Formats: sequence, structure tokens, C-alpha cells
Amino acid sequence: MMQLKSREVEIVEDDPFHNDVLNRKDSAEALTEFVLSADDSVVICIDAPWGQGKTTFLRMWEQELKNKNVPTIYFNAWENDFSDDALVCLIGEVAASIAQISKSGDESKAREYLAQAKDVGVTLLKRSIPVAAKIATAGALDLDKITEQALAGFAETLAKEELEKYEKAKGSLKAFRKALAGLTNSITDAENPRPLIFIIDELDRCRPNFSVEILEKAKHFFSVPNIVFVLGADKKQLGSSIKALYGEGLNVNGYLRRFMDFDYILPSPDKGLFVKALFRKHSFDEYFKKKAESGLRFEGEQALSMFSELFELYKLTLREQEHCCSILSISIRTTPHDYKLFPIFLCFLIVLKVKDVDLYGGLVNEELSPAELLSRFKAMPGAKEILVTDYGTALEAYIVICKSYRHSHDDIDNQYQEISESETAREEDKHRANSILKIINDFDRNGGVGALGYLLKKIEVASRFEA
Repeated sequence: MMQLKSREVEIVEDDPFHNDVLNRKDSAEALTEFVLSADDSVVICIDAPWGQGKTTFLRMWEQELKNKNVPTIYFNAWENDFSDDALVCLIGEVAASIAQISKSGDESKAREYLAQAKDVGVTLLKRSIPVAAKIATAGALDLDKITEQALAGFAETLAKEELEKYEKAKGSLKAFRKALAGLTNSITDAENPRPLIFIIDELDRCRPNFSVEILEKAKHFFSVPNIVFVLGADKKQLGSSIKALYGEGLNVNGYLRRFMDFDYILPSPDKGLFVKALFRKHSFDEYFKKKAESGLRFEGEQALSMFSELFELYKLTLREQEHCCSILSISIRTTPHDYKLFPIFLCFLIVLKVKDVDLYGGLVNEELSPAELLSRFKAMPGAKEILVTDYGTALEAYIVICKSYRHSHDDIDNQYQEISESETAREEDKHRANSILKIINDFDRNGGVGALGYLLKKIEVASRFEA
């Protein structure tokens, strides 16, 4: 049975990368060697655009680290950005994971150091009355009854309080880091020491002020030997959030460099790799194998090839690729096996709907002619290379004929006939023009003319099913 929608990737505990269809285990192995070599506090950013599988990779790597007895904590920042204080979240996550991360060490000692860190953390969290509030209160008094000497004394008291508060905070921070250092030493095997790996994911999706606070607390409060922070984020998106907080003039790279020591660019999957996995996941082969008729037996290959080319051309994220395959899945479910699916054109329209809404809407709403659509598509870098292939030639034929009625495409035929009969045209151009003419005529004879409305209806119905 075909699967209707894509599910979360299962992470097998004893073989975390078993379902790694993007071949990213090499990245995990390289990162493992890197973090295990760290002696000092290090912050690494795993950088990739939203929708490129960062979370799946980090969850697989987390399990791989645990299997190697490396104490590891995973924290989804986006799920916790309702909190008013990032430090509370970070300490709380350590507390919640204490049993798991202490497997190779002394859990009782770890809990003792954790309790110390919590106690000191409370003093760091306490808020004394701000100076501005105290001055405002003084301003509300009857100043006629307050002498100049009393005001001077009041200002001196405030200054002393601020100095004492600073000294106390500085001492508390040292005590907090000392407790954390004791904690990290207690949770690992003394003969085979391992750093504590603290993975913070979805940082780029948080409220801007919470993202910044997480960065600040991780860097300043947890900056102790043997703690490695791994941040999962789209740095470009994170930079936009920070600019929203501090202004467009901010040097984002310089700002982030204060908190991140290293970047690791998560590699994009090879062309067509993910879409093949999605076709297997959705069990499309079961549908296409039933299309035994000679004119339909290549539809599965056509759909896979067109999606592979168009996903690369339009630079679709993995989530967008999943979206396209979900629409195709529903379109397939609503098409009998003995009906033509026109996958070359259908896949093109699906990608337009997901990635180029204006172009798709212009076609649907009669604001864009087929010739204009083809011209806009050809203008894309890399599109002409697709159009010269056999499937690309068929796609051009489908585009130019998509709004014609039966036997009403003489103008379209004539432009390709001119190329075919031209004495100056290249032989490959003549051959291609003849191929397009043949496809158009076959399309006409076999009821393909008018297929645009048929396919658009399928896409719109499928889109209504989207979760």
C-alpha cells in the first residue's frame, strides 16, 4: 500500500545511521573525532538552511555519541522558547539528563555538583531592584523634605549596592563554573575521559531575544573545560533574527563569532538521492508497476527523473521535496492505473506550485500564456540544459500545447516547422523541433490536449489534503 504522507525518520538505537538516506555518517564521524579532541570549552555551529535535515542528522549523531559512551544532551531550543530565562532551561536540561550522562562516571558525585550549580545559579538568577526604579521612587517623594546631604547619601548607597552586586555576581559565576567543571569530571571514566556534548537544536527558529540569550548563557556561564556546545542553526536565518533585535546595521558575522568558535557546513545531498528515498518511502513503484500498457510503463521513470532535475534546478529544501512528493502521492491515489498521469508535466506543475507560486498562479489564473511560461522557465540558470534532454523536450511540448484545444495548435506547429525546415538551423535544433512536433501530434491524437485543466485539478485537490 502506498504511504500517503512522509513520517519522521526512525533512529535505530544500535545503528543510528541505518536510515540515513543522505549519506551523512561521514560527517558524524568527522565531528565525533573533532569534539573528542577538545580539551577546552568549544562552541560549534552545524550550519544548513532550514529544511535540509539538520534535526534528523543531530538526533542520529546524538545516539551515535551515546553508543560510544560520550555523555550527550539534546535540547530543542524552539520547543522551550516560552521560558523567560535561558539559564533555567540549560540547567534544567542538565538536571533532566543527569542519570543518562553519568553512566560512565559517579552519579552521586554528579548530582552533588549539580546541586551546587543549581544553588549558585539561583543567586545568578535573582534580580535586585534596578537603579532606575530606586531613583524613580526617590523622585516620587517630597523633595522639599529631602536635604541635599540626604540625596548625596542615597546616591552613595546606590553606588555601593551596585558594586557589591557586581562583586557577588562575579564570585557566583566563578562558583557556578567550578561546580560545572566538577560535574563534567564526575560523569566520565577517569581512564577514558570524554567531554560533555550539549546539542542545542532549532536555535534559528526561536524568538530573537531567546536565541541571543541562549548564545550568551552557553558561552559565558558554561564556558568550562570539557563542555562542547553544538548549535544546530541556519546562520543566515539566525543573523536575520539578531538584526531584528539589534538593527540592520549590525555586523552579524562579527557578532556571532563572539559566541561560535567553529562552523561546520552540513553538506547538501547528492542530486536525486533524497527523491529516490522518498519514492521508496511512498511506495510509488507499486503504482507504476501496474501501468503495463506500452504508453504508460515509463511514467515512474519520468516522474523520478523530472523531480530529480527540477528539485536541483529550483534548489528545493528536503521539506519542500517531501511536500512535492506528498502532492504526487495524492494525485496518484486519485488516478486509476489505466489513466494517463502525464508525469513530466504534472511534476513540473507541482514544483511550480511549491516553489514558484507567482508563476503557477499566473498560469492558473490566465494571466500568463504558455509561451510566457516557457520563456520565464528558460531564463532560469540551468533550465536550458534540462530542456535539451529527451524528457525536457517533452516538457517543452507539453508547456506550449497546455492551453490549446483539440486540432487548434497550428500557430504552435508553425514555429517549430520553421526550425525544422530552416537551412541555417543546426541539425540538433531541427531534430529537436521535429521531436516536439511529433509529441504535440501524439498528444493531440491521444487526448492530451486540455490536460492542463485535468492536472491542475489534481494538484488543487491534492493540496486540500495537505496537513
